[in-house]
Amino acid sequence: MKDKIDWPQFMSQHDLVWEEIPMQWNEGAFTGNGQVGMMVYATMDDNRIDFHMGRQDVTDHRKAPDKKTSMGVKGAGLYDFSRLDVGRMVLRPAGKILSASIRQDLWNAEIRGTIYTDLGEITFRAFTPYDRMLNIVEIKSTEKKLSKSISYAWEWLAGNPISPRIFAKPKPKVTKDYALNPKPIIKKEGSISICVQSLLAGGDYATVWSEKKVKKLKNESTLFVAIANEIPRKDISEKVAIQTVELASELPINDVLKSHRDWWHQYYQKSFITMPDARMESFYWIQIYKMATCSRADGPALDLMGPFFKNTSWPSLWWNLNVQLTYWPFNTSNHLTIAENFIRLIDEHFEYMVENKSGSNLGDFAWATHNYWLYYKYLGDDQAIQDKWVPKALEILKKYETKMFRNEQGRIELVAMGSPEYGGFKSFKNTNYNLAILRWILNALITSNETHNERASQVVKWEQLLNDLIDYPVDENGLMIGSDQPVGMSHRHYSHLLALYPLFQLNPDLKEDRELVDKSVVHWHEIEEGSKLVGYSFTGAASLYAALSRGNDANDLLQKFLDGEIGTAMLLANTFYMEGNGRNPVIETPLSAAASIMELQLQSWGDKIRVFPATPDEWKKASFQNLRAQGGFLVSAERENSKTKWISIKSLSGKPCVLKVPDWDAAFQIDKGNTVTISKIGINEFLIDLKEGESIMLSNTKNMKSQLKPIDHSKLESNQYGVKKGESLTDYMEYPEPKYTY
Repeated sequence: MKDKIDWPQFMSQHDLVWEEIPMQWNEGAFTGNGQVGMMVYATMDDNRIDFHMGRQDVTDHRKAPDKKTSMGVKGAGLYDFSRLDVGRMVLRPAGKILSASIRQDLWNAEIRGTIYTDLGEITFRAFTPYDRMLNIVEIKSTEKKLSKSISYAWEWLAGNPISPRIFAKPKPKVTKDYALNPKPIIKKEGSISICVQSLLAGGDYATVWSEKKVKKLKNESTLFVAIANEIPRKDISEKVAIQTVELASELPINDVLKSHRDWWHQYYQKSFITMPDARMESFYWIQIYKMATCSRADGPALDLMGPFFKNTSWPSLWWNLNVQLTYWPFNTSNHLTIAENFIRLIDEHFEYMVENKSGSNLGDFAWATHNYWLYYKYLGDDQAIQDKWVPKALEILKKYETKMFRNEQGRIELVAMGSPEYGGFKSFKNTNYNLAILRWILNALITSNETHNERASQVVKWEQLLNDLIDYPVDENGLMIGSDQPVGMSHRHYSHLLALYPLFQLNPDLKEDRELVDKSVVHWHEIEEGSKLVGYSFTGAASLYAALSRGNDANDLLQKFLDGEIGTAMLLANTFYMEGNGRNPVIETPLSAAASIMELQLQSWGDKIRVFPATPDEWKKASFQNLRAQGGFLVSAERENSKTKWISIKSLSGKPCVLKVPDWDAAFQIDKGNTVTISKIGINEFLIDLKEGESIMLSNTKNMKSQLKPIDHSKLESNQYGVKKGESLTDYMEYPEPKYTY
């Protein structure tokens, strides 16, 4: 397959462009490397530009003095392992800020901008080198007063080292008893400035910065800001940050830029997707950028805001939907490498979580292990599933067995358990949420044994459990919350619908299951006119409809999401998503939208690769390259004139390959490689005998030329994100922060 992708040009049309100056975090431009990052915006009442610095693993550790975080430690709560604000480096122009124009360059992962003041212009470039734990800002100024150059200034504003939960969601007793961390210590050693923040639990983190001036010029410099976190060790972070600044500042800036750009260019080209909808295409690629700014293999698992700290009532990682949705797009987009941190999260915290999430909320952590299982399914690594997932699944199954009882008919029921977030934290009998998760665990255990045959005696038991398990509770409106609770009010979570998506324990290929889920989704969105729905209610419903092959309905819901018609939640001009009156960032929702967008073009549940399964009718063209399917396959395809033109599949692991193409009644090999056996096994379905490492290109006609290229968009459709003229937010969306006395 040949492609004709001019990557720099293609990505440039999706850059975020600010025509108005960003006035707050909710409008900011952002860069990051998965651990360190910054959000750039103005604070006009103080005439400054904030480069709000963040490091994702800077958290408290009050219940674990010997560890970096107390998450997963018995007795620790959110106040103990909360994210902490590092602080902001602020640029103070000599003149009064009037306006700015800013561009977030996706291809090169940098922000470029011009700040206009009443004394001239300040141009800047800001980026976060992927291989270094620091942020870099280059500045040039033309500001003059009485015909003489006048210099801007940098100032460090240290973050308040307290849990924002204290004032964002206060509880009288906790707030009263909360002990403040020590005041940060700021000092200078030669040309290097240092801010050390000690914690009550022990250890410290440090921010170090140095401004490198261009010789003989007062109006041009490069600022290096490193953030190090060697907690629980003390007096080490400062040394690490100093070394990070010194090593970077000694190099020519172009050398630092080259390695940074090389990484990003290789990252983007791991997969490709294009569609006629220019806005949706831009949104998708901004999420691909966002994923790598917020997640890296050797970093912490991605929480609700990544390295872009904001005062919020949710300064951590959540398990009842957030972490699950966050990691969905990493799979199909072929970016599993930077999702390794999630695997480590589950491995490191499994014993604690399975014990402490084994009450009415057992389903939350059990559902998270579905992401763990999916990771290895997309790798096509059956051995890892057997070695790593199966033991975990068996432990969770033991917990579910304590929740089972037999009714008078001999059927197995579940005691009252939670179904987030219906009725808050109330419990209901036979929740569809837990029944779906339990069925998935049992079926996946049975399937995993087919290739390894290590637990034959247990398979009999699992099959009997499945056979005896009570049916999903339903009523005239479809799937209920539980057997004692219908969907009787609007609620945002689709926990009662997990049996279809993402668990696929209901089969949308079966008419009965399709009708049940369809009725259920319609009722969920229509009850009380959807008054309690939020952003992920729309991305989730889009994925549910995509699984049902209802591409038009899925697209309609995605359009509503992109329009921001999502109740009290907000989709911002920089594609971040907020709840709580614009104060609480919740990163999973826009990322889950990227997964929903890919599902219009490729799905791979049920051991079948489904190409263009839910493409909207208005999409006459669409194409993708090297999207990843379960079983370890890289898939590429092109749609033209509303027909699937060709498909390319590469097997990375040698698994059986079943291809389903809705508009194909035949499939022929059209490449000139080794002949591969293709067998038609059903309507629109083909079995393809690919060995490990083999590729094949197919079409439904014997003669077909292929060339993959982006769909053309007009200039008017380009660069739709970023704050546009007259569209700045009218409300300042921050929690009032108390001034504590140390």
